[in-house]
Amino acid sequence: MLAASVGLLSASMAVAQAEDLPPHAHLHLTGIELDASGDWPIAIKKCKPLANGRAVPNQAHHANLHTGRAADAQWEAGNGVVPILEGEDGTPWTDCASLMDFFFGD
Repeated sequence: MLAASVGLLSASMAVAQAEDLPPHAHLHLTGIELDASGDWPIAIKKCKPLANGRAVPNQAHHANLHTGRAADAQWEAGNGVVPILEGEDGTPWTDCASLMDFFFGD
């Protein structure tokens, strides 16, 4: 499940792992179910802004949200944390509604 879940958001995760990113907000996804390829969600039960939509301090966030044991445990449980990155090279979502539309819209 971990490898498949990481593949789910590989583009945003690759952007999120860059060391020189400005502080950014995150969304916490729960109940993620993936298609047979393991690369695309067919369901996300809930989406909530993490830390009330505020940026998580850089010294903590990569080791605990995107990588490391805490992130592994989240993905193995069918949950995950994804970044909200603004700008031309940012994520295609800005909040939970646009994330759900990106994956499940028309």
